[in-house]
Amino acid sequence: GFYQIGFGPISWLILSEVFPQRIRASAVSLGTLANFASNLLVTAVFEAERQNFGESILFLQFAAIAGAAVAFEYFLVPETRGLSLEQIEAQLEGDINPSDSKGG
Repeated sequence: GFYQIGFGPISWLILSEVFPQRIRASAVSLGTLANFASNLLVTAVFEAERQNFGESILFLQFAAIAGAAVAFEYFLVPETRGLSLEQIEAQLEGDINPSDSKGG
């Protein structure tokens, strides 16, 4: 339940903002495919991993992946609040300093 109101939507938000306008539709499609493929992989191997490694190790693995994702987002994903898609694109391409694009 809490995944959907917290961490869950972040991948969709990043997908919609990180790609340049000219390739955004195709890139979001590929990102969506990768997301659903990951979901399929987790579903396919969950029971086998639970039986082979036990629930503690299985959920420790999930926690480690979630921790790595939080660290990635904290250190590598720029703040985009209040920016247009064009400003975000320029920021990601290094054309503007993040502090120069605030307030617009």
